[in-house]
Amino acid sequence: LAATFAIYADPERLAERMPTLGQLARPLADITGAAERVVPRLAERLGETWMVATAECLSQIGSGALPVESLPSRAITITPAAPGKRGTGTVLKRLAAAFARLPRPVIGRIQDDRLVLDLRCLDDEAAFIAQLTEFELGRR
Repeated sequence: LAATFAIYADPERLAERMPTLGQLARPLADITGAAERVVPRLAERLGETWMVATAECLSQIGSGALPVESLPSRAITITPAAPGKRGTGTVLKRLAAAFARLPRPVIGRIQDDRLVLDLRCLDDEAAFIAQLTEFELGRR
């Protein structure tokens, strides 16, 4: 208990020493900035077959007794550029799986016919962008 109090006694380093608290307290402006920097690089890597944009979202926090609490956040959304919905779910599942296979797995959710990557917990933009060179979707 004393060690925990010691961590809280140094508020300037609290987010650094307790990463989860840092992510929960992360300012929306920081998350939005990350989205705006990452979207062009991701769009370039995915090519013309995908539309990449930013969108407002809610980050779910807690579990167990408090699974419905949420915080405003910003997400990258990825949608197939081809019109029509035939096969959209399958294509998005493949895209999500390709992100999960990266050296540092990226986990998103499929919602409203798009892959949503909430950026609240993106703590290393450079590493995320660097690993995009290893991104392979495979056959559609």
